[in-house]
Amino acid sequence: MSAALDFPKFRRDAVHALTDLNEGINATFGITAWERFDYDLGAGTLTFSHKGKARVVADIQVIGATDVDFLWGWANAGWWPAALLEDVQKVRAWGEENGVADLVAPRLQGENLTELGWAMTAVAAKITGALGAYRPMDGPRSLFFLYRSIGFVE
Repeated sequence: MSAALDFPKFRRDAVHALTDLNEGINATFGITAWERFDYDLGAGTLTFSHKGKARVVADIQVIGATDVDFLWGWANAGWWPAALLEDVQKVRAWGEENGVADLVAPRLQGENLTELGWAMTAVAAKITGALGAYRPMDGPRSLFFLYRSIGFVE
């Protein structure tokens, strides 16, 4: 790791920054108030709906997923459309440049996978300048997405 980079501090700062970003997104778009969300990986969108009507739509990037470990999106590129992995590829490259093993190891283990997934998503958000993040559940696993853009549906 680069002598100038204190990754544990970078990670902590990223988690706090993502918390602030997500609080701002929720205050503006009411993310937690909508009764339904749907993601379309082909279109690269996450849509929040209420009473059958789309209310908010976000352009997303896949960061990773948890099941028995945290798996970076780039580590299983066959699951995701390539266009949804652009940001996570930047995170991997940044990890290689800065010698951060957690960003270049395909899988990460931890006692609390949700916390680990959020931490890695926060790091990704900081590196890429994302607007925020979302974690939909998909059966027994969680997915972690970054928002590239978000807005109300007209």
